Amino acid sequence: MKTAFILYKKEDAAINRVLIAKYFAALRAMGIRPGLVISDRLGYGEVFDLVRGAGFVINRTRDHGLAAFLESRGVFVSNPAVTNETANDKLLTYLRLSSVAPMLETRLLPREGEPPFPYPFVAKPAAGHGGKGVSMIRNAEDLAAFREACGEKAVAQPAASELGRDMRVYVVGGKPAAAMLRESDTDFRSNFSLGGRARFVPLSELAPDELSIVEAVSAALPLHYAGVDIMRDNGRAILNEIEDPVGARMLYINTAADPALMHAAFAKALAERLDEKNKTPEV
Repeated sequence: MKTAFILYKKEDAAINRVLIAKYFAALRAMGIRPGLVISDRLGYGEVFDLVRGAGFVINRTRDHGLAAFLESRGVFVSNPAVTNETANDKLLTYLRLSSVAPMLETRLLPREGEPPFPYPFVAKPAAGHGGKGVSMIRNAEDLAAFREACGEKAVAQPAASELGRDMRVYVVGGKPAAAMLRESDTDFRSNFSLGGRARFVPLSELAPDELSIVEAVSAALPLHYAGVDIMRDNGRAILNEIEDPVGARMLYINTAADPALMHAAFAKALAERLDEKNKTPEV
C-alpha cells in the first residue's frame, strides 16, 4: 500500500483536527496509508527521512523552504513550493501576480518614516493569514501602534472602496471548485474566523471578472488546492490574496463539498502521472 503524509506545524494541527481526519479518511478510501508529520522541531533532512518513498506529501505548513527541500529530493509536494512561497508573502504575491490580475498597489511598509500611501490605508503583516494583524491606518497614531505591534515585514495598500466583503473561490487542480461570499457588518475584514458571515455561492453565479481572475492566477501558479480571495474596488474585481494552506471550515459548515477528498484525489492522480512519465524511457 502506498503512503502519503500531511505536514503541519503543531499549533495549526491542534486547531485542524477535523480537517486532518477528513484527509486521513479520503486517503484510506483511495487505498493509501496516511501519516501526519509535525515539523516544528524537525530539520528538513529529518522530515525527508520520515516521508521518503511516499507517493506524495500534502504540505499544510507555510514553510516553502521545507517544500522546496523535499522537491529537490524527488518528493511530490502539494501545493508546490512556488505556490506556498507566493501565497505567504503579500509583497511577493503582488510582484508575481499583478501583471496577470488587477490588484491594489502593494508596497513595503518601512519601519520608520513616512508611509508609502496617504491616510487612510491598510497595513498587513506580509506573511499574515486569516486577517490577523491587518489594520486600517487612519493617522500617524494608528501607524505608530501598528509598527509597535507588528514585529515582522509588513506591507501597505490603499483601502478598497468596498470593505468588509470578499469572495473566496476554492481552487482544486487549477479549476474553481466552490465559492463562498464573506461579509462583515462590524469589521472591514470579512474573514470567517474573525466573525464574518459566509454564504455559499454557486460557481454559475460568479461574475465574469471574478472567474477571469481565478483563471489568470491558476495559469500563473500551480494551484493544487488554494483559496483565491477577490474584493471589489470601484466596481471592478481585484485579487486580494492567495491563501495556502487554505482553511475549509466554511465549506464543511455550509456545503456538502469535501475539499480534503478533492485535494487528495488530485494530488494522487498528478503524482501518479508524473511518476509514470519519469519511468517512461525517452525514444
